[in-house]
Amino acid sequence: MPRRVRPKKLFLTIGERVKTFRLAAGLTQEEVAEGHAPGESLANKGHISSIEHGLANPTVETLQRIAEALEGLDVELVDLVVSPDESPRHAVIALSRTLPDEVLEEILAKYGPLPDLAPRKRKRTHHRASGARPKAR
Repeated sequence: MPRRVRPKKLFLTIGERVKTFRLAAGLTQEEVAEGHAPGESLANKGHISSIEHGLANPTVETLQRIAEALEGLDVELVDLVVSPDESPRHAVIALSRTLPDEVLEEILAKYGPLPDLAPRKRKRTHHRASGARPKAR
């Protein structure tokens, strides 16, 4: 696939987050590309550069491996794709990263369990393959 010449907004946002965390960790693009496990390369320096400039569409697996390569920062996948500047919700997510586990547990106890985010199944009213509808009774 040909290289993009103009960054897409989403990819640029992700790239800026990757670069911010990489610089905070004091790592080069090559060090991030090498990954966190010895001998386990996740990309090359050029691909990391393309990601940081918003010119590549990184896979979820690549972003997860980049997060793992940013040792010492306790970076998770969500940190690479969510910017605290976008909304108060994202700012709370970013701030929660600095809280001790005990405080997080108190907050969860106070505000209840996490909501179930699984989609609910709708009851089918007719058979989809034939388009037949149930007989009226």
